[in-house]
Amino acid sequence: MRREAGEETTMPQFRVLAHLAAAPLTLSALAKKRRVSLQSMSELAQALVARGWVLREPDPSDRRQSILQLTENGRLHYERAQSQSLQRLAPLLAELSENELTAVRVALPALRRVLAQEEQHASDERSSAN
Repeated sequence: MRREAGEETTMPQFRVLAHLAAAPLTLSALAKKRRVSLQSMSELAQALVARGWVLREPDPSDRRQSILQLTENGRLHYERAQSQSLQRLAPLLAELSENELTAVRVALPALRRVLAQEEQHASDERSSAN
């Protein structure tokens, strides 16, 4: 996730940007999705705010919450970082045989499904523990 000097993106930052590229989220919802403490997510969000990639505003329906959303610069940075990742991945995938590529294509939806189920299960457990 490296770019020119001053534009480096860590994997945790990239993952947060990816979530926020899909939709604005509260700080607590993002912490749950990333399975980190609220304090850790707050620190990570503050770093992204300082870089001008994320806007942090009070939630109008619950002033105790913050809503995070990408700024235009944040969206552009995320799209560049994603594009660079895909450019690095393409030559690696080119080394796979057709059978291996087919296996990857078949496996990815199943992997996404079980990961989503696991994420939902973990979220449900955290909710019931509170």
